[in-house]
Amino acid sequence: MTGISSYPRTNGDYVSPEVIRALLEAGYISESDVQGYSEDVRQASFSGRELIKDVVRVALKNRRHDAEFLGRINEKLLQQQLANPDAAETRVTVYHHTGAKSLQGFTYEKVSYTKRFDRNQYKSLRSEFDRKERISWLRDIGKHRSQELISAGFPQKEIDRMVIYGKVPEGYQVHHRIPLDDGGENNHDNFILIRDDVEHRALHGYYNPAELRIRLLEFGETAVVSLPVPPKDTLVYPNPALGYQAESVSYATFLEMFDEH
Repeated sequence: MTGISSYPRTNGDYVSPEVIRALLEAGYISESDVQGYSEDVRQASFSGRELIKDVVRVALKNRRHDAEFLGRINEKLLQQQLANPDAAETRVTVYHHTGAKSLQGFTYEKVSYTKRFDRNQYKSLRSEFDRKERISWLRDIGKHRSQELISAGFPQKEIDRMVIYGKVPEGYQVHHRIPLDDGGENNHDNFILIRDDVEHRALHGYYNPAELRIRLLEFGETAVVSLPVPPKDTLVYPNPALGYQAESVSYATFLEMFDEH
């Protein structure tokens, strides 16, 4: 990847020693790039969230606002996946505040994403989901697919709460595989129960290529993106019984998706 400043500042902002070390470790800058840089500057320690955000900010600079660049990156991810259709396992790499994560079993789906122009329609669908469809789906899977939930690690008491009250298990969210904002509907096969701590938030991570491109869209505008989609053969993610888990990966693994060389 090119474009890293020879002096570790971006748009006049201070870049911490932790960020410099992470970029050096990932191989995106060399020791010669940071000659004369002193780590003696007093600075409070970064949290994991601040660190990876700054690492990506430095590596991408203003390219996260470049629609053409992001379009090429989204297409690159789709082409890489198509080049390995018989891979034993599929996965996508996503950003999360604790670092970069590899989600086993996820695939990139080519989606012509149109940000809903009719915001009242979107609000109506969201309200319908919150008031009715989420509860209905949870009761249905708790009643008719309890063995799948048990094999995925859910205790019986959580399944009982789903059946009786339509309650989401603690630490999970009901996720739309195809977002409501892009023509997704409240059909039950568009839902998956996904752990909120890593996987659900990771899908909406600010530095994922699809999310970056979507954030540039005006209402009613369209862009082709590589949308991370959960595996179709599971009600819940992660599901160790099926080999679907999230794993930490290096900064280099995450940043390489943005490298056009």
